[in-house]
Amino acid sequence: MIFGPNTLIRWLTICGLVLLCAQTSRGFTLPTLMARLAEVQDASARFTETKHVPILNIPLQSSGTLSYRAPDYIRKTTFAPARQNFVLRGNIVTLTINGKTKHFTLSQAPQLAGLVEGVRATLAGDLPTLQHYYELSLSGRLAHWQLIMRPHNVGLARINAVMCVTGAGDRITEIDSTSAKGGETIMQVDETIQNAQ
Repeated sequence: MIFGPNTLIRWLTICGLVLLCAQTSRGFTLPTLMARLAEVQDASARFTETKHVPILNIPLQSSGTLSYRAPDYIRKTTFAPARQNFVLRGNIVTLTINGKTKHFTLSQAPQLAGLVEGVRATLAGDLPTLQHYYELSLSGRLAHWQLIMRPHNVGLARINAVMCVTGAGDRITEIDSTSAKGGETIMQVDETIQNAQ
C-alpha cells in the first residue's frame, strides 16, 4: 500500500491521537481523580433535581443551590417547590423544613451517613471514606469521568442501590441515585463559583 503525503500525515496524526488518548486513560486512576478533587477548597453551584417515584406518574422536580467548603461542610438550599435547607458541618446535620429546624448527628442516622458521605467524600477527594461505604468503579478520562458507587452495607443498599457521579476535571456535573425499589433521583449541577488552592 502506497501512502500519499497528505494521507500519511493524516494517518500519523490519527495514530498519535489514539496513543495519546490511550495513555491518558491508563494514567487516569481513582487516586488521580481524588487528588484533583481534593484541590478544590470551596465551590458553589445551582442544581435541578428530578425524582422518579414508581407510584407517581409525574416526576418531582426541585431546584436550588449547593455550597461546599473543604473538608466537611455542605449546604443544600432548595427554593422550589418549597424552601428547605440542609446543612452538614462535620458530623452535625441541621435540617430546616417549613420553618422547623431539627439537629442530629450522622451517627444517629447511619443510612443517611452513607448517602451523604458518598457526595461529601467525593467532593473532598476522600478515597478511604468512599471505600469504607462503597465499591467503586471509575471510567472515562479527566475531561469526562464517571464514578459508580455500590454500597457495601445492606441497610444503605436498601435506600441507595447505586450512585453514579459524573464530572469534568475537578467539577461534579451530575449525581444519579437509584433506589432498591426502582426510584431514581437525577441532580444536574451547574457550578457557578469555584476556588482552588
